[in-house]
Amino acid sequence: MRIEAVERLRRELPALKVVDAQATYLMWIDCSALTDDATELCDQIRSRTGLVLPAGSSYGPTGAPFLRMNLACPRSRLDDGLTRLVAGIDALTR
Repeated sequence: MRIEAVERLRRELPALKVVDAQATYLMWIDCSALTDDATELCDQIRSRTGLVLPAGSSYGPTGAPFLRMNLACPRSRLDDGLTRLVAGIDALTR
């Protein structure tokens, strides 16, 4: 599922970059093309779509431009989360 999620983000949100990681259920999404601090971005996505993603800043200052998405969930939930993420970013960048 991780590969499909990464490919979808690359296709639908090319400004965001996913950190290449092996054997993990967490996807770190680099939003530095949009913001230096993803905390406000998380709040805006949640407000617009209901999707709750943690900002990387809670893991230290180097995580500030990142969103973290948990992939350890049913495919239907992951697809819904990706759809909401795409919709939230699209709404903010138009």
